[in-house]
Amino acid sequence: MFGVTVGARLPSRVATIVAACAMVVALIGIGAPSAVAEPGANAPAAAPGYPELRYFTAIDPTPYAMQFPPGASLPDQPGYWFVTAQGAHCGIWFRGSFGCTGNIPGAPPGVDKLGWITGDTRVHYDWTLAIRFPPARGSTPIPPLSSISVEGTTCATTVDLSTYCERGPFRFMMTPTHTWLN
Repeated sequence: MFGVTVGARLPSRVATIVAACAMVVALIGIGAPSAVAEPGANAPAAAPGYPELRYFTAIDPTPYAMQFPPGASLPDQPGYWFVTAQGAHCGIWFRGSFGCTGNIPGAPPGVDKLGWITGDTRVHYDWTLAIRFPPARGSTPIPPLSSISVEGTTCATTVDLSTYCERGPFRFMMTPTHTWLN
């Protein structure tokens, strides 16, 4: 009787183990093709390595300082504004908030602002920025391989004229064709 019980249980245990192994193999097989597939024509470009700002020349931000016009949401708060090689107006303002307005490469249609505003949990581009973004008026570019730092935020222009801004873990990189956030 003992041998019959063991014999009866053995096939069901083996079947369970085989079924579990088959499930694992199937799950692994599902993910494998996507890992080795060639990227399609519409695949997003690989994110660039963010620049090491320690290799950039820190320049005086004073020439970029502008007072907001009367009636702005934060009157008399200075902003530090510059223009990118692609024509976007970018700046650093109240408590290190930063962002750009204009043509944002890769943003959804109709979105013309990206940034991080004090209290946000990430850099983003969406409709909420439009109601919290100060008026942008920059006209002077940051020279290549140079950066400005204001209230803990640094913005820079790379050698290929891309724009990079960071404040701790919050950052973006805007090239002529793509934009990467955080």
